[in-house]
Amino acid sequence: MENYYLVIVVLMLLLAIFDLIVGVSNDAVNFLTSAVGSKAASFKRIIIVASCGIFLGAISSGGMMEIAKKGIFNPSLFSFQNIIFIYVVVMVSDIFLLDLFNSLKLPTSTTISIVFELLGASLATSFLIVYDQGLPVNEWLEFINTKKAGEMIVAIFVSVLVAFSVGWLVQYILRLAVTFEYKKHMRIGGSIFGGLSVFIVINFIVNVAFKHSPLKNSEILVFLSSNTLGLFLITFTLAFLFFFLKSKKEGFDTFQVITMLGTFALAMAFASNDLVNFIGVPLAGLEAFVIWKDTGVSASAYKMEVFNDATQQLPFVIVLLVAAGIIMSLVLWTSKKAKNVIQTTVNLSRQADGVERFNGNIASRGAIKFVTAITKVITSLVPEAIKIAIERRYKREQRINVGAKELPPAFDLVRASVNLIVAAWLITLGTSLKLPLSTTYVSFMVVMGTSLADRAWNQDSAVYRVSGVFTVILGWFITALTALGISALLAVIVYYYEFVGVVIITILSAFGIFMVNRLTNNEVEAEIAIQLPTNWYVMSQKELGQALEEQLKDLSNYVFDFEQKLTNAIIKYDHKTIKELDDVVSKHNEQNLYYQAALIRQLRNVEVKDLEAGKILLTFYVEENEILRELSEAIKLAKQHVLNMHTPLDDLQIGTFHEYISLFEVFNNEIQPSNGNTLSVLQQQNKAIDAYVEKGINLQLQGLSEQKYTYKNSRLFLGSIIRHLHVSEYIIGLYTLIFPQEGGE
Repeated sequence: MENYYLVIVVLMLLLAIFDLIVGVSNDAVNFLTSAVGSKAASFKRIIIVASCGIFLGAISSGGMMEIAKKGIFNPSLFSFQNIIFIYVVVMVSDIFLLDLFNSLKLPTSTTISIVFELLGASLATSFLIVYDQGLPVNEWLEFINTKKAGEMIVAIFVSVLVAFSVGWLVQYILRLAVTFEYKKHMRIGGSIFGGLSVFIVINFIVNVAFKHSPLKNSEILVFLSSNTLGLFLITFTLAFLFFFLKSKKEGFDTFQVITMLGTFALAMAFASNDLVNFIGVPLAGLEAFVIWKDTGVSASAYKMEVFNDATQQLPFVIVLLVAAGIIMSLVLWTSKKAKNVIQTTVNLSRQADGVERFNGNIASRGAIKFVTAITKVITSLVPEAIKIAIERRYKREQRINVGAKELPPAFDLVRASVNLIVAAWLITLGTSLKLPLSTTYVSFMVVMGTSLADRAWNQDSAVYRVSGVFTVILGWFITALTALGISALLAVIVYYYEFVGVVIITILSAFGIFMVNRLTNNEVEAEIAIQLPTNWYVMSQKELGQALEEQLKDLSNYVFDFEQKLTNAIIKYDHKTIKELDDVVSKHNEQNLYYQAALIRQLRNVEVKDLEAGKILLTFYVEENEILRELSEAIKLAKQHVLNMHTPLDDLQIGTFHEYISLFEVFNNEIQPSNGNTLSVLQQQNKAIDAYVEKGINLQLQGLSEQKYTYKNSRLFLGSIIRHLHVSEYIIGLYTLIFPQEGGE
């Protein structure tokens, strides 16, 4: 029997590796968003700094298993068998849940996840113990540490409200002090903020990053933590002088240094404190096994009172911590899901307008209306002179690099440094007050608060950004409820089926992860920029036409391929192909909207005399979007027809569709570099398509008069052939746009 439990312990240690992978993918957003969003350095350098922080935090961690050993349940009332089964349920549940949220590109709290999984599994197990032993129902809750769960729920509200408010206030004050042209005010204002930031970071490392470290009782750390005022005076003075003197040097940016320093500190604290969320449970399971195996008592009879002793009992834990640090560092370099989760937060906090990831909803619109009404009342009480002064401080003169291949930073280094420093300060404060604040909640809500203070949420984006924030916050609550429910259900399976149950839940989790990854897209969404020569905005019409010619040909080829595949899918009732076409069109449409957004940002910064090239480009992308809209409508019709198994097309209708494919193939082949008569050839071919449409309409009308066709059949057929004509006309319009000389202009 001992070997069975050893297998479970080994399984948990293996699961811990996967938990580290999915956990770091989720929590990387806490310490990477600010540096990545502000482009404080290259992505490689940012990862190097964060990796150093993670590795040092991991090896300095210790005493981390208290939450797993006695933080949620009373170990003296559970047997070794009960606890080892609870732990394996928690690990299996945690990997599935975190992978699910990562795949959905939503940040969630690993602390909430692990706490509610422990709570759900222990609640279910203790209830079954009470039921089987015939104990009074009121003894059930004696098995559980209800206070801890209550603290975690309260911490959600505390973290959300406090972090958002403090982030907004600090950013608002600092922005008024240094403005968006912060380099002009960096010597004094930047040096003061730099001095405060260095103190906060050092104090953060001493009191938070080393909170669970074996070194926490060393003389130097005890001295520093007990002499906060002296630490402040020394670090602030030295840091202020350093930044003040270095600010004279050309190219030196105080806020860049603060951002990288804050990234290191938060990464270190994450590894030091949140490591329990990933390997605390399997290490506690390993310790339980080591203690039990030499007792000679059966697994179901041996009570785990020893877990009430907080003394660490694994002498080789440092080896496991080093291994964990290495794994977490490697995940930062390789995880696509980590980059996707980071992009979600960066997108919600970016300064520029453009395509929004989230749609508006009733809640976000209601919140914006309420806040707008309150704001109007408050601003009406502010003297006009003060409002003018504030607007002057918020004035932005920055002009983006028109034609650049990369998009500008989502926000500047001032906001990035505030994101990190305020988060570090709040986490330090929460630790000193013994409040169970979540690093995820604090980090995310500070970023949202600073975004609001910087007016990144304007009238065109506020509803969508708030909707995104509500979605993320709702995800946190769903995490808690889902973790509670799934772990409780799996605990019931394992309680009754024991080792067979462990196999069952492991297979279920693996299948769930497989399906989640199959149904979601984990490719990193690359930044989309206009792929044109740097000086597109000063090109002549002819030069720009030559640059767009290849894009037009690619678009026409894509339409031809689409029409072939969609026609065959409709004829064969091929659901899979229609789904694939839908995904590709959606991706093309999203890319087109990003092109338009990027172009509009650049058009706001070009000279009036250079707007003609922009007009051609923008018209091209708008017309391209109309073509994609036609294809999207075609997919909707096809999907409705095929999925609902409506009346199939008859041979005459199928033959008509094939005729169009042949006509469009000739049309597509004629799109080539302008030779003086290409446009006339295209127009002639379009007349043939027009005749095809007329023929198709007559065919359908005749069939209707003979009662051969139904409404839904007609809707698909007529909608398709009319769309065929629209698409060819749009393509001719694009050709005329980029080669106007053929149109006689």
